[in-house]
Amino acid sequence: MTTEQMESSLERLARKLGLENPEEDVVLLLEDELLDAEGELLIYLGVSALEEQFLYKAVELAALYYQRDRWELEGGGLRSSAYSEGQISQSEQYLSPAELRAGTAEILDSLARYRRVSC
Repeated sequence: MTTEQMESSLERLARKLGLENPEEDVVLLLEDELLDAEGELLIYLGVSALEEQFLYKAVELAALYYQRDRWELEGGGLRSSAYSEGQISQSEQYLSPAELRAGTAEILDSLARYRRVSC
């Protein structure tokens, strides 16, 4: 991934995750997630460089990786949280490891037609 592609992908990833002005350590983690996602896509597709058209999939995959890593660090993987004041109500939903694996498989399966397989 070029520097320009990394910068634009970082911005898109931060927006996708709802992170406004992330701290430096979070930015470094996001970069790592993007590089991991790129590596996974390169291996899956059987190519040596990721084409521009696949960068959005790298961002999707990196978002899943970020959620997985946050889940492991925080020990829960909060998917959504709701709170209301009238009659006080609170609801939280968590991502399971199986849901994260299924999300990864879904992203990779969507690219199966572009896969290059050689003998």
